[in-house]
Amino acid sequence: MTTSFVRSLGEQAGVQLNPLVDNSEMPASGNADQSFAIAMRATRGRIDKAFAVDGSNFYKRLGYGETLRANALNEAWVQVFEALNNGTYSAAVSRLVGPDAKNNWMTLKFDQVEGGVTFAVADGDPTDYDIAVKHLECFNDGITLSIHADENRQNGSLAANDYVTLVLSDPKGIKLYEFSGSLTEGSKDDSGNSDYLPDVIESLTNNVEVKVSTKLSVATSSDAYGFDENGESSWVTSSVLSYFSEGAVGNYTTETYVNAREQLEKTQIEYRYIASGGSKAPGLLAQLITLSFNTNRQFRFDVPGELTPEQAIAFIESINPYGAKASHLIHAYWAPLKTNDPSGVNGKSYIGTSGLNIGLACGRNAAKNAKGFAPKNYPVAGRMFPVTRSGIVQTYTPSGAELSQLAAAKINPVIYESYETGGLYVFLDSLTCAPVKNSLRKLIAVAEMSTSVDDAVTGTAKMFLQLPMSQAVKRMNGWMKKYLEGAQSAEWIVPSEDAAMSGGAFKFEIKPNATRPYDQMDVKYWVHYDGTARQIFATQTLTK
Repeated sequence: MTTSFVRSLGEQAGVQLNPLVDNSEMPASGNADQSFAIAMRATRGRIDKAFAVDGSNFYKRLGYGETLRANALNEAWVQVFEALNNGTYSAAVSRLVGPDAKNNWMTLKFDQVEGGVTFAVADGDPTDYDIAVKHLECFNDGITLSIHADENRQNGSLAANDYVTLVLSDPKGIKLYEFSGSLTEGSKDDSGNSDYLPDVIESLTNNVEVKVSTKLSVATSSDAYGFDENGESSWVTSSVLSYFSEGAVGNYTTETYVNAREQLEKTQIEYRYIASGGSKAPGLLAQLITLSFNTNRQFRFDVPGELTPEQAIAFIESINPYGAKASHLIHAYWAPLKTNDPSGVNGKSYIGTSGLNIGLACGRNAAKNAKGFAPKNYPVAGRMFPVTRSGIVQTYTPSGAELSQLAAAKINPVIYESYETGGLYVFLDSLTCAPVKNSLRKLIAVAEMSTSVDDAVTGTAKMFLQLPMSQAVKRMNGWMKKYLEGAQSAEWIVPSEDAAMSGGAFKFEIKPNATRPYDQMDVKYWVHYDGTARQIFATQTLTK
C-alpha cells in the first residue's frame, strides 16, 4: 500500500504528516466523588497497602463479616457493606492488623517415589519446597491450593511434565486465581514470551507471589499428573491452609493508625470522603482528621448511638474536632437507633450511620448535570434522604433543649421526624464541626461544594504545569471562567452582597507571581456559595 505522505521529510519533495495535536482534552472527575476511604478491621485484605473494594468483589476482598458481639470493630464491615449498597461506587480500604500479624509462605513438595504432594505452611522463609506460594490478600479463613500437570507424550510414551496449572481457592471452594506456566526458568511460549510460572503470575496479578525450586517437573507417577481412573484430570488439593494471622485484634498502636493514614494518603485509588466505620478509638479518629486535612476530603464519623445527648457531647468534646486545621471538613452523626443489620450478620444493634450518609452522598453525586455538576448544594439530610434500614427502634428522644445543645456541639442527630406526608427517620441536621455560628463554613453542603471546586481548580492547574507562562495563564483563565459559570448555573454559587464582588457570584485573578514571575503563577478565586435552609420561622398575622 502506498501513502500520500511520510512521517519525516528530508530534502526531497513530498508531504510530511505531523502527529495529531489534541487541544480538546478537558478535566474529568470520574467516579472519585462516589468513593470513600476507610481504615478498618476485616477478615480479608492486603495489609501492606490500601486496596479497592466494590459491590462485585466485596466478599472476596473483605471476607464474610463477623458479629458485633464478637468484636465491636466489626461494625466497619457492616458500614462498608451498607455504603456500597446505597450509592457508593468503591471504597479504598486500609486494613488494620496487630503488630504481631504474620503472612506465611505456603509450600508444595512432590514425592517423586510415592507420587503424593505434601502441602505445608512455612514459618519464616521457606527452605524445603518445590513450589512456594505467598497470598498477599491475607485471608483469616485460609485458602486451598490445587496443582495439576497435563500428560506429556514424547515419542509415543508418557514423560514428566514441567508445565503445571496452579489454583488458589477460598475455603468455600470459590476459585480465586488460576495460573498455568512452566517450572523451568527461562522457558518461553510460542510467541517468545516467558511462560515461567513466577513470571506468568507476576504479569497477571500483584496479589500472589510464587517461588520455584530448580530443575523441577511433575513425574508421570504423581497424583497430580494426567488423568485419574475415571478419565478426569488428576488434581491434588490441599486442606485449608491457615497461612495468615492478623495478630491481637484491637491491639492497635499509634504506629498502626499512622500507617493506615499514610496508606490512604499514598494510594492511587481516588476518593472524596473518609469514613470512620463507627470507630471509637481516639488514636484512629485523630489520624483520620489529619488525613482529612492533608487530602482536603470530608471526614464523617459516628458518635455512639447508645449515649445520651449529654454523653454524646462529652464524647465529641474529648475528640475536639473544633480545633482541627480544617474543622469544616469534619462531620459528626449521632443515631440513638437500634436497627436490623443491613448486612444480615447481626441482630438488632446500634450501628452508626456515617457510612450510610456517605453512601447516599455518593449516589447523589452520580446524578451530574450536562456540565458535570452534581446536586451537592442539596445536603444529605431531611426527608429527601431517609434512613433506609428496617426494624428501627429509637431508644432516646431528645428534647428541644437537647437538640439545641447537640447543634451547638456540631452533632447531627439521626432520629424520627414528622412531616406533612408522614414520619421518617432522617439525618436531622447538616452541620460541620467548624466552631462558627454565622458563617458558610458551618454548612456541610458548602464543605461539599468548596472541596469540589478546590479539587477541580488544583487538578486543572496541574495539567498546565511546565507550559510556557503565557500559555498557562491563558488556558487557566479560559477554564476558570467556564467552570465557575457552570457552578453558578448549577446553583452552587449565587450573587454576593459583598461590595468587592460587584454583585457577582464569583471572581478570579490569574497572573504570574509578582516576585517570581518566571516560574510561579498565582491563581486566586472568590466564590459565594448558596446556603442551606436549616431553620424556618413562620409567623401568622391576623388582620381586621
